[in-house]
Amino acid sequence: MNRRIRVVLADDEPVILRGLKKLISWDALGLDIVGEACDGTELKTLIDDCSPDLVISDISMPGFTGIDIIRDIHESGRPIKVVFISAYQEFTYARQAVQYGALDYLVKPVNTGQLEQVVGKAVAVIRQESEEVRNKEKLKSYERKNESVTIEQLLEQITDGSRSAAAALARMGNTAISRYATVCALETVEYSGQPSRWEERERKLVEFALSNIIRETVEGAGSGYVFRKGERFCILLQHEHEEEPERLVEDLHGKINRFLKLAVSIGIGRPVNGIEEAAESYRSALKALKSAYFTGLDRVITAETGEPAEPQVTLAELTAAQAGVADALKSLDREQLTERAGTLLDKIRGLSAGNRNQAVSYVYNVIIQLDQELADYGADAGLHGPDHQPLLERLAEAPAYTVVQQIFMEVLHRMADQLAGQAGAKELPQLSQVKAYVEQHYADNITLESTAALVYMNPYYFSSFFKKHTGQNFKNYITEVRMGHALRLLLQTDLMVYEIAEQVGYNNARHFSDMFKKKFGRLPQEYKQSLRQ
Repeated sequence: MNRRIRVVLADDEPVILRGLKKLISWDALGLDIVGEACDGTELKTLIDDCSPDLVISDISMPGFTGIDIIRDIHESGRPIKVVFISAYQEFTYARQAVQYGALDYLVKPVNTGQLEQVVGKAVAVIRQESEEVRNKEKLKSYERKNESVTIEQLLEQITDGSRSAAAALARMGNTAISRYATVCALETVEYSGQPSRWEERERKLVEFALSNIIRETVEGAGSGYVFRKGERFCILLQHEHEEEPERLVEDLHGKINRFLKLAVSIGIGRPVNGIEEAAESYRSALKALKSAYFTGLDRVITAETGEPAEPQVTLAELTAAQAGVADALKSLDREQLTERAGTLLDKIRGLSAGNRNQAVSYVYNVIIQLDQELADYGADAGLHGPDHQPLLERLAEAPAYTVVQQIFMEVLHRMADQLAGQAGAKELPQLSQVKAYVEQHYADNITLESTAALVYMNPYYFSSFFKKHTGQNFKNYITEVRMGHALRLLLQTDLMVYEIAEQVGYNNARHFSDMFKKKFGRLPQEYKQSLRQ
């Protein structure tokens, strides 16, 4: 349906104005008279206020002449058509009117046929030009959309390492000459690799609002591009100073929190020398973003503040920390348990080197080993979790390492409660004390009597007590500990067999060798040589 055309009439004679209004059926022709002026000054004001499509005016009026008015319209570039009416067929006026784009020039008195013909011509021209303008706008919109899609595709390829894509973007005239290029990657905390709680419609609305605020912020800063890469929004910035990306991204993060009430994590890559090397910056941005699992969600993370790329802890340190947690559980010392569990979790984080799956795996394996070690004491780690949800699943779905830590502490405190509720719970600290004593003094002459005295028991009761809690007699336990250390020394050092025997508490090397063969099926030297074959 065609829109109606807006008309302003102007003449310094009221009679002429009234006649023009009655001369033809404006409504039937699809025109609305939106204003009437009695002089040039009033006409100028009406044109500004009413935004007409067509002006029909006397060419000679007080204030401003018709030529003044059409010159102003011409210079301002407004698409207003003008038809002049005059009492005289003034050649100079007519020539100037045509020069500034007047549609027609009528001499008074104007009859119905003349006016209808001129107005019909004006309507046709206005509608045709309106259609052309609409088509041009559609074409420009289409071209902009296509160019936008092309640019996004090139940016994706650039961050994948395509130098030809970088050259193509430069040929399009869409790159600036700058000292640095930096890629930033953004994801909502809602996403973070987990199933979304949003319905499809809600998700699209959130993404639309997020896209708008990112684009407004980046475009306001100057040289930058926003594009999608998978589930993430990415930003490629071209800048002169290294600190610029962090300043812009901190501002963006604050706006998203403030206006959208949305939690997002943003990783800032390392600055590189030009968009040709943007893939390197993108990789470091992703690495920074992934470290949000450890460093904290809903924040800005730079490549420098992310998790270290290499393990900062050894497996031996992890094993020692785990043993400390087990001892704290056995001794039922809650304060010590909390402290040692914190140390263990820090060791796991350091050993994981920013790898989320690695951290979950280490924590779960520790829980399994504690469950096995303390099963005989009546403790159950609850590997199937509450509501029958497997514990491993809970750990894997945790959005951040802090949540993994909370789950781990829940497991430890539940095990501590179970141990404290056992009938022999009061004896557990004594058992832990005995084991720690053996671990420290296995090279000495440890006897049943001396160890029983350590925990204020008589030898007969202590022997029964130890077997009840460990499933083996005390003498065999000492042998197990000594053989474990003997094997370590045999494999990790160049000590002679008699030297190893002395270090693990045997004065007779032959007796030591017999005990070693009984435990491992071969004499010490045979065992070591078999591993070299």
